[in-house]
Amino acid sequence: MKKKIVFIIGSLFFTTSAFAETVDRIAAVVGGDIITLSDVKNYSASRSFEKKHLPGETRDPLQALIREKLIQQEMTHLGIEASDQDIASAVQDVLQRNHASLEGLKAELSKKGTSYEKYKKDLGEQIRQMKFLGQVIYPRIRLSDDEISKKSAGDSSEEGRFKARMKLLEERSPEEIDKFVAEIRSKTLIEIKK
Repeated sequence: MKKKIVFIIGSLFFTTSAFAETVDRIAAVVGGDIITLSDVKNYSASRSFEKKHLPGETRDPLQALIREKLIQQEMTHLGIEASDQDIASAVQDVLQRNHASLEGLKAELSKKGTSYEKYKKDLGEQIRQMKFLGQVIYPRIRLSDDEISKKSAGDSSEEGRFKARMKLLEERSPEEIDKFVAEIRSKTLIEIKK
């Protein structure tokens, strides 16, 4: 009787393993984090809808995902996070600017095929990226008073100078992000699978 059970279990194991198939493959390993082929395909499909690309941004989906992974790892390493309070404040801001209720926002998201939880997660990632720019990238960019004055087009008010400074930082941040990514890429083990 015991031999029959072992034989049946063994037969089931070999039968299921014979029909096993690869569900996904590893495209790259970035500092211990895995990027799968399905990640690359999903990223490529989502980006194909967007016609414009950011300056310095690669059109190669695998390289773009490696770049994103490097930045995410660095944000984690630096402890840059979006708190629940940050996200709640951002949601309230969206509701106030659009004169909407939370129920209305949830209904609108549902119509678009996304959940409120996914919306909050995406909002949190945007906040995290803004903090990263403010804490890591913008301080690396040096602006002179002359540049700010020229960009403000004669508006010497504090608000005018602030807007001019922010425009200059936004214009120069892609180049500075490229430099930053190159620095962290040189320190990170990246293995691309073929």
